[in-house]
Amino acid sequence: MGFAGISPTVDEWPADYRFDLRFGPIEAIGKAAEKTKQVIGLTLTMLKKLVTGDVGLNNLSGPISIAKGAGATADYGIAYFLGFLALISINLGIINLMPLPILDGGHLMFFAVEAVIRRPVPEKIQDMGYRVGGAIIFALMSIAILNDFMRL
Repeated sequence: MGFAGISPTVDEWPADYRFDLRFGPIEAIGKAAEKTKQVIGLTLTMLKKLVTGDVGLNNLSGPISIAKGAGATADYGIAYFLGFLALISINLGIINLMPLPILDGGHLMFFAVEAVIRRPVPEKIQDMGYRVGGAIIFALMSIAILNDFMRL
């Protein structure tokens, strides 16, 4: 419920506008891969827009918004709920691959640098990377949670 005492609703579609899609196991895997590719593309586009400033940080959402989204999709049925969970899973996977040292992508970045320079990255540089990466993650999570509270 918003500040004005109203909240958005979605009306039920008339029966003549609804249809079910059913696929065999092999075709379903292909469709799932196609949808996953679309979600990855959208996520990467939004990350790029966040970095370039084309999209504001007020678009970040945290655990409260995720819980609300999960509840809303669960109301529409298991298929929508599982789709939402897949969306969250894909997004978290992409974020985890960002080249911040505290994330898996940061570890991959250090491995790549070590492969190029043919020696370990100095501990002092790694430590600084972990501190900076941790600070960035903490700041982004703080903004996301603050945004969640502002939307309540």
